[in-house]
Amino acid sequence: MTLSPTEEKKALRNIILTQCLAIVALGTVVNGTLLLYLTALGASAVRTMIYLAILPLTNALLLLPAAFLADRYGKKRIGQIGLTIGIFGWATISLASFAGHASESLVVSGLVLAALCSSLMGAGWFSLLSPIIPTEIRGRFFGRLRLTFSLVSLILSLFYAWILSLHTDIVVYRGIYAVATLAYFARWFTYRRIPELEPPTPKTERSSFRKVLLKVLRVKGLAAFCSYMFLLGLFTAGAGALFAMTEKRVLDFTASRIILLSNVTLVGGMLGMFIGGRTVDRHGTRLVFAACHIMLALTLMAFLLRIFTSPAVLPFYLGGLHFLLGGAMGAIGIAMTTELLGILPKKNKSVAASMFIIFQTSGVALSGLIPAWILKANILRDHWDIGGHQLSSFDAILLGYSWMTLILVATLGLVPSMLRKSEPASLGLNRL
Repeated sequence: MTLSPTEEKKALRNIILTQCLAIVALGTVVNGTLLLYLTALGASAVRTMIYLAILPLTNALLLLPAAFLADRYGKKRIGQIGLTIGIFGWATISLASFAGHASESLVVSGLVLAALCSSLMGAGWFSLLSPIIPTEIRGRFFGRLRLTFSLVSLILSLFYAWILSLHTDIVVYRGIYAVATLAYFARWFTYRRIPELEPPTPKTERSSFRKVLLKVLRVKGLAAFCSYMFLLGLFTAGAGALFAMTEKRVLDFTASRIILLSNVTLVGGMLGMFIGGRTVDRHGTRLVFAACHIMLALTLMAFLLRIFTSPAVLPFYLGGLHFLLGGAMGAIGIAMTTELLGILPKKNKSVAASMFIIFQTSGVALSGLIPAWILKANILRDHWDIGGHQLSSFDAILLGYSWMTLILVATLGLVPSMLRKSEPASLGLNRL
């Protein structure tokens, strides 16, 4: 089944709307709104951290089984079931504060439902998009998609921060999550309008879960690409947090300056998405991966060179590094998604995509956990000197990350597009 140009444009528009509506709810987990809500309900710091881990942990446990169901019974069928569950989940979170002593338990119940929705819908998302988005515009489309929902996320984050600075009453949180529920309700309809061009696996071709996993592991290039993205995430994803920790605990920057620098990272990421999308379409993913890989290594190493800058120049110097870090990560995200769609097999697409997501997110998670373990174990000295200038344990970890990222240039051969000629650039600019 193929789409006409008009149908294709509508499908691409609904894909972007569907993701933007998701940010209204899921953005509250990232920007701290959910943390503040749980605190207002009386949850302790330890319980709050555990609750915030429900979404990623559920994804890690359920993504592959959900993907197996999506391939077998239909991606949209499983996705719409998930969205229905998600509507009830976010509604439960919104209404939880009316329950008195049981309010904390209701928020947790709502989070479990929202996490189940995320797993059921996310499992078939990339395989649903794969036949819809033309190969020649994938880079630009994903650049536009990520740029759009990043802007929505930023605007909502600023709006939530503003309204909570004026009113901290529990009714404000009820309103935020009521809007999130409505967004998920609207998302059900935009998701429904995305066409499913590939039918579920026929009954005569169905295999057991174990056999499907073995088939996916043998897909040419997939396991290698999963390994590459795991390693790259492991040694780069935690860099932003290490930057912020150094700025707060070593340089004694104010909270407002640290937030400003994090926003510079976000702006850099948006530009990276924009440029990365167009570079991928014109020159393939290999150029983006190679350039950003080296840029990340040099940026992490350059963070240590701040000791040679004057206090007056230091904020601008660090701002430039934050911008480069965000730009490289944004461009890599576009290349990663484009490459993934290019190597997905014709069968068991959802399982293959979910396996990749688990590898990639595991690397990201470990990138934050490993520094925490190193610091807690007191393996590194709190301070060390270079030429009379003092550096911290955070800098030592960043130096290790930069060295490993440089060494991992050798693993670029694991990216399938590095082993083949790039696909020709497209002239179909009118599709976006």
